[in-house]
Amino acid sequence: MKTCSIAVVVLLVLCPLLMAAEAARPGLSMPVLPDGLGVNIHFTDPKPGEMKMLAEGGFRWVRMDFVWSATEREKGKYDFSAYDRLLKALDEYNIKALFILDYTNRHYDGGLSPHSDEGRKAFARWAAAGVQRFRGRGILWEMYNEPNIHFWKPKPNPPDYIKLAIEVGKAIRNVAPEETYIGPATSQIDLKFLEECFRAGLLEYWDAVSVHPYRQKPPETVTPEYARLRQLIAQYAPPGKQIPIISGEWGYSAVWRNFNADIQGKYLPRQFLVNLMNNVPLSIWYDWHDDGTNPTDPEHHFGTVAHKYHAGREPVYDPKPAYKAAQTFAKTLEGFRYNKRLMQKDEADYVLLFSRQGPAEQLEVRLAAWTTSTTPREIALPVSPGRFRLVGHLGESLPDLTSDGGLLRIRLTDAPQYIIPQGPNEMLLRAARWEVLPLEQVVKAPTTVGNVEVLRSAEPLPVRIGLDLAEGKRFEQLTHYVVSNPLRVTIFPPLATTLWIRVENPSGTPSDETLCIDEAHGLRPATRQHELRFAQGQQECLIAVGLQDASDNDYRVSLTVRDAAGRVSLRVPQQRFRLVDDFARYTDQALAAEYRIIADGDAKVGSQQSIALAAPPLPNTGAADAAEKQLPFLSQLKSLRIKYRFDAGWKFVRVTPTDEKLRRIEGKPKAVGMWLYGDSSGNIPRVRLVDSTGQVFQPTGPPLDWRGWRYVTLAIDDLHTGHWGGANDGVIHYPLRWDTLLLLDSARRQQTEGEVYIALPTLIY
Repeated sequence: MKTCSIAVVVLLVLCPLLMAAEAARPGLSMPVLPDGLGVNIHFTDPKPGEMKMLAEGGFRWVRMDFVWSATEREKGKYDFSAYDRLLKALDEYNIKALFILDYTNRHYDGGLSPHSDEGRKAFARWAAAGVQRFRGRGILWEMYNEPNIHFWKPKPNPPDYIKLAIEVGKAIRNVAPEETYIGPATSQIDLKFLEECFRAGLLEYWDAVSVHPYRQKPPETVTPEYARLRQLIAQYAPPGKQIPIISGEWGYSAVWRNFNADIQGKYLPRQFLVNLMNNVPLSIWYDWHDDGTNPTDPEHHFGTVAHKYHAGREPVYDPKPAYKAAQTFAKTLEGFRYNKRLMQKDEADYVLLFSRQGPAEQLEVRLAAWTTSTTPREIALPVSPGRFRLVGHLGESLPDLTSDGGLLRIRLTDAPQYIIPQGPNEMLLRAARWEVLPLEQVVKAPTTVGNVEVLRSAEPLPVRIGLDLAEGKRFEQLTHYVVSNPLRVTIFPPLATTLWIRVENPSGTPSDETLCIDEAHGLRPATRQHELRFAQGQQECLIAVGLQDASDNDYRVSLTVRDAAGRVSLRVPQQRFRLVDDFARYTDQALAAEYRIIADGDAKVGSQQSIALAAPPLPNTGAADAAEKQLPFLSQLKSLRIKYRFDAGWKFVRVTPTDEKLRRIEGKPKAVGMWLYGDSSGNIPRVRLVDSTGQVFQPTGPPLDWRGWRYVTLAIDDLHTGHWGGANDGVIHYPLRWDTLLLLDSARRQQTEGEVYIALPTLIY
């Protein structure tokens, strides 16, 4: 990511989009460590010695189901005695609870998730009774668990969840308005589901937004997702209400592909650190102990400690590296608060500064440092003369360091290490006293802030702001300018004699501008300037660019948007597009020779699948995005139809090219674009690419939760794309080649069937 670097004397006068505010409610303010650390548990009666070991691991919170069916066994009668026992055990070690209000009850709605008036009212009465029973105990009350996936029975239903969450919010506010109510605990950061909740007014009731950012990628990849969620919260939050994000469940299984217990132990502190860096005050690791011992079952290996309990022994569980890493994090940074990130030349290198008031109000500082690079890196950090003690992520002592010429040279690895100055270090103290910049700042574009040009880009603009020190040295912080009136431009693959361009205006801001085609290598536009007008509230438009010649399947386009005064509003740098296949040259027989469809996953799970050339379905009213409904070229597309049916279990299908010419990929593409006709199944589209070492990369697209045509882009990059095999280092070694043009993965591993179409797959450079 490129950033602009500017010096600053006075902090720029801009509005922060959202900073985590200090709040009176427990768990919602940025913590004095280790107060913001927790784990998920699955019990109300801990075994002897279990709670002591959990507390000694540094955990100050537990997240636990508050189960409707277990506490209202007889209709209208509540028994909360199990939670009396759990809270008593927690109180002994000063541990707080996040209770999940879940799931169903056989007395209501046939044992499905509450969806009738009776069921909702019963759930709300029960929730209010529990909150009233335990009010004043500092509990966070969370509305359900992962309602966006299979935990909502029989299948996810956002409107039903929202009605229930509002009913519960009203009931809690009526009996205990001071209690903390949060939600929706989504599986991953499901922005579509979250926005539906926010649009319906749930931020009026919720004090925090909880999410479960699971991934099989490094923890640092969550940062842009948190940024988008902060922007969404800011858009819908009631005026003046600060609503933080909580990481309510997130962990890594030690037996996932390319994982083990050592990597899990490195990722746990990195996850905590990245959450702090994103103003997330509470981080709940999943899980406290392993749920079993099956070496091939990922669900059995999320724990910080092993599964077997050893009665009468200390410790009562065998610690895994994750436990030792949590314990080291908590002990080393005990009493400290996160201060700021000190940016390095390469954004893959992380240095986080922590501070606390020591004896006699003397400020103390410590650092946590690591890199996402797969190989060690050396950085040079400006410091005052002195010695520094180093602690490894598992608590091991590393060789002390001494500053040299005003620089501390640190060898970073993928395991965090903690750097402790041996005495006051004035330069680091200056860094700690330096004002903390907001993560995002809102501006209206086009404009210039300092010497930074801010255009109407939909992507936040990263800007480095420096604190100048002696002898040309400086510290830098990173902030992002978020544009309140962005434009988003999508260039579709040309068809016949037209290049279609979609321009989105999500803010609905009115404007009168001009879209200019600056470069069009491989295409010959008849006209290079096109009117771009948005009325108040209009959020998108389509521009048809007539082409004199569109025969080249490898072309380049760059665009500029200018306002009425001729000022540049937006630049779209040159993008190169290379059509993979338009399917126009095939007969059914020829198609069978060029592509095949393969059933994959668990061989014991049954499936049926087929591919064929087919006339593309046209969108039905209300079925597809408005822009796609208007596109007249849909009827001209040649498309590939994939029909499938999976039994319950792990199953997916792959459409693979057999022609070696088709498998070759030139250059270094950044993404794959394609038209997809979704079937509302929620199943996951992916592609597979193989690099020169045989390493497989699998970019992933959005769940197929729509019916009709939609243009989908799947990003290809080292950091965010799952990988395995070959060099197995997560680095793309070019050239790439196709393994799978389209993969359809069963999202919920339940019985599923559907029909998906693909057209104009294109490499984007």
